[in-house]
Amino acid sequence: MTARPVHRTPYEHKTVWKFLKTVPDLTSQLNDEHLKTLSKTVFSETWLKGSTVVANDGFYVILKGLARTQTKVSYNLMEGSDSQVSFIPQSSPSFILGEKFKKSTLAEMYLPSYDSMLSKSSTFGTLEVIPEIESETQAFSVVTEDDCEILKIPAKGYAKIKEEKIKLENMQKLQLIRMCPYYEEWPTLSIFELTALLKWKKFPPGNVIVESGNIISFVGYINSGCCNIYRSIIGFVKLQSNKVKKARRLVYMGKLKEKESFGEISVLLQVPFTCTIITKKEVEMAIIEDKDLF
Repeated sequence: MTARPVHRTPYEHKTVWKFLKTVPDLTSQLNDEHLKTLSKTVFSETWLKGSTVVANDGFYVILKGLARTQTKVSYNLMEGSDSQVSFIPQSSPSFILGEKFKKSTLAEMYLPSYDSMLSKSSTFGTLEVIPEIESETQAFSVVTEDDCEILKIPAKGYAKIKEEKIKLENMQKLQLIRMCPYYEEWPTLSIFELTALLKWKKFPPGNVIVESGNIISFVGYINSGCCNIYRSIIGFVKLQSNKVKKARRLVYMGKLKEKESFGEISVLLQVPFTCTIITKKEVEMAIIEDKDLF
């Protein structure tokens, strides 16, 4: 890991990738492909005893030696949370706490002290790019107690991965909508505006997406799997006593397949569905919730 990424061989990149998969703070929030890409940006640094390592610009893993924390918390380790999340350097285990909990009296009982010791495999720092002004006023740092070897993952490298990930997801969403029959003639710009509203969601087999007579709460674009369409009718059922009674039953009418959409009329015009939609197998779809349209 001492060689700079540009000088590493494919075998060495693979070795770094395997190591990153042993770091819980990374594997809990990044998949293998992201770790593989990230492995091509990391490098190790040697710090002499008594050095101050300022961790405002990356995420660090101690490979050898001891270090003492000078600050309690850093900025977000990862994105994707509704609340501000802080990462607290710790030997084992690491803690990720919400802002409200962190400020509570109970939190003070569990937060490590300012002099927490970090040893081999301990982590500290952030994968979020901190604005320069904030970086100058809030230095998150550790002091080495020995000569240390520390692995660094630059925050800017992770930011590039996030950017590429967002571009790829937006392209997938755009292609999905474009392939749905209703949208074939739509301008690309109009479809692109919809991609900003889309969220991925999975439904298990046998899940009732919407019942006849109800207004659905989202527009759905099926990416994988399929749904059955049923019409609710009232029929007659013959009893053992030769009497007949009315009963409501679902009659199969057809199927919604991959690259098909539904719910536009119900959501936009606020009219009830005239059929019931039930997933036949696991379905992944991109959805736009009604609250995001109005």
